[in-house]
Parts: sequence; C-alpha cells; structure tokens
Amino acid sequence: MDIKNKFILESAHITEVYGPVQALKNYLIKRTDNFIFIGHPFSYTKIKNSIAEKFLKGEKIKEYKTHKRSNAQFFQWIKDFFYNVFFILNLKEKIDIFIGIDNLNALTGIIGKKIRKIERVIYYVIDHTPKRFKNPFFNFLYEYADKVACEKSDEIWALSKRIADVKKEKFKISEKKIKIVPVGVELSKVDKYTLDEKLKSKSIVFVSYLDETKGCQLMIDAMAEIIQECKEVKLLIIGTGPYEEKLKEQVKNLKLENYVKFLGTMDHDNLFKFIPHHRIGIASYMDDPNSYTYYADPTKPKEYFACGLPVVITDIPWIAEEIKKRPMGVVCKYNKEELVNACVKLLKDDEFYKICLKNAEEFSKELLWDRIYDEAFGKEIK
Repeated sequence: MDIKNKFILESAHITEVYGPVQALKNYLIKRTDNFIFIGHPFSYTKIKNSIAEKFLKGEKIKEYKTHKRSNAQFFQWIKDFFYNVFFILNLKEKIDIFIGIDNLNALTGIIGKKIRKIERVIYYVIDHTPKRFKNPFFNFLYEYADKVACEKSDEIWALSKRIADVKKEKFKISEKKIKIVPVGVELSKVDKYTLDEKLKSKSIVFVSYLDETKGCQLMIDAMAEIIQECKEVKLLIIGTGPYEEKLKEQVKNLKLENYVKFLGTMDHDNLFKFIPHHRIGIASYMDDPNSYTYYADPTKPKEYFACGLPVVITDIPWIAEEIKKRPMGVVCKYNKEELVNACVKLLKDDEFYKICLKNAEEFSKELLWDRIYDEAFGKEIK
C-alpha cells in the first residue's frame, strides 16, 4: 500500500519511554503527506497533558488544544475517549487510515468508521496481560473493549506471536486479519564506538521505566556481590517511574552510592549517543504470570543490541531464546546468584563478550523500524 497520499491518524497512550508509539509517529511523519498524532499520557507519568499535532509533508503545522492529565487513570481514559471522538467529528477531511494503539483508542476509530469519518481502522496491540485490573468490573470493561476492537477493526497489528496467538484463540480472530509487527530499532541514531573502549569499560546500563516488574531491585542487590569480582564496575540506571524512590533508598541502605548512579530520563537521541560507550545492558524482568513482558516484544533488549551492548536478561520474554541461541548475552533465572554470575561473565570473559557483541550487531541489522513498517503497510488485508 502506498501511504504517501493517505490521510493517517495515530492515537496512543504514552509514557516518557520511547517505543512503538513514537517510532510509528516518526515513520509516518516521513512517509505520508497528511498525518495527525494524538498522544494521551498515562496517569502515572510526569507528562502534563495530552497532545494533538498535525503534520503536512513532514512539517508540524498545527498543535491542537488538549486536556490535562488526570491522576485517576479511569477518569483519564474517559476524557481521552471523548476527546478522540469529538476530534474525529470535527475534522473536515475523511481519515483514510486510523491506527489505534490499545483497545480504547481503537474503539474511537471504530466509532469514527461507523459515522463514515474513517475508511480503515488498524488496532495495534503492543501489550497484553491475562489480568489487566484487580477490580473485576474494570477488568470486564477492558476485556469487552478488547473483544470489540479485535472483531470490528479491519486489521490487527500484534507486537509478538504470543500476543497474536492469544487474540486468535480468545476471540476466534482469523489468522488473515492479524499481522505481527515487532519492535525495531533506529540504527542511524547510534553513536560510533570501538571494540577497545567496550573491553575497557566496566559499566552496566539499566534503561527502563522504573516499576517493580522491571526487576531493577534485584540488579541493585546483585551489585554488592558483583563488585567483589570487579572493583571498577558501575551500574547506571536511566529512567524514572513510581519505584524510583524505593530503589534509591535500597542503594543507600546497601551503601552502594559509589557504584550505582541514577541518571534520570534521557531523550531517545541522547540515549543512543550515551549507551553505546558502555559494556552491558540489563533486562532483569520479574517472573510474574500477569506481567506484560511475557507476551510483549520488549524494546530495550533490541535497543541494547543496536547500541552494541550484549545483554543479561531473565528468561521471561521470547527474545531470551534468541539471545541464548546466537548468543548475544547471557540468559538467567530471576534470582540474584544467576544474575551475578551472568554479569561477571560478560564483564570478565573478553572472548565470550566479543562473540556476543558481534552477534548483537548482526542481529540488530534485521530490526530497522522503517523496514518493519514498510512491510506492515505493504501487505494490505482485504
């Protein structure tokens, strides 16, 4: 499908972390002449309000007035839903393709199609968990919205095969309706590095939204033993989130202030200039049956590869199998002893490290965002 002359609207919920939402936005700014992006912050982020931007031939020409973020997520979603509906109603032009990232946004596109303001709706599913909410009523609403979004959208883009399989089985969705559109990387942003500086470096990078499920607390625990094997080691934590203060307190209690540094958030361009000059990337996801990570295609391991960082990862997401097979790092269980051993191996075994680095560099060449989205748009579902 040639999308250059299509009017496309992408609507998504956003955090401070770069991922498929932002990658698709950047792709569409380049690839289509007429594009609108709507981004609604989750209530737990520090982003103050929703954004709506119109782009014409790659240039932003208008920014629409939007609503402020609510601290209560349910009320935030209600506001987001009605904002999208009224925004679509007030557009003078008909939208050729509406891409809703998550089921709430997809539902607004389906309503827009019903009233003939939208030609085609794509439901882009970038996460999944068997139980979204503890509150059974909220969980019922979410599941119903997901069912309608799957059944009524024209296409479903699933971030991983695990997500695609769940949607097909749960809602009896035809395989022809679903495309797997995995996470990619932007290699053009990566700062140049050398093998020599990699081998000299003893710094470990942990890039993540800081909530409990990302497992940063286990990595901090492991540092007390890792420094016994490698005195020069440093753990650099990049990101923010609701668990940040507890992690800082943990570092203080363990007297690791000289070894663990919190660097806050970095915009994506600066991140790709900074992390290539370090040695290892960490993805220590918790083993939680309701975790998003098991079903998703996490962004961070692939971005580590793109930046030349072999990875230490727990055996939760599907990418762990690929890392083990090539190898591109070390896969371990979610326990301190295995995490310590994995980090020490990549810090001290230079020959193994060089093998992992070469494999990571080769693998990342297959993951260009532009190539992934070219393929997604190139195979139209009838």
